[in-house]
Amino acid sequence: MANIRLPEHSHCEFCGDPIPFGEEFCDGECRQKQNEKIAAEKKRDYIFYAIAAGTIVVLFIIRALTR
Repeated sequence: MANIRLPEHSHCEFCGDPIPFGEEFCDGECRQKQNEKIAAEKKRDYIFYAIAAGTIVVLFIIRALTR
């Protein structure tokens, strides 16, 4: 079996296409889409934390009122 080596390269963090080594994204569009994806994930996380904290507060209030 022949030993074939690919040139040193990286992959775009958003789409996964091969790119020159050391680069993060293949173009500005992928960089923007990745930033939008990260912003959406942060927003989703903040909403989850707010709902979780609200649920805990409601449970403490219910427990305090039923004593």
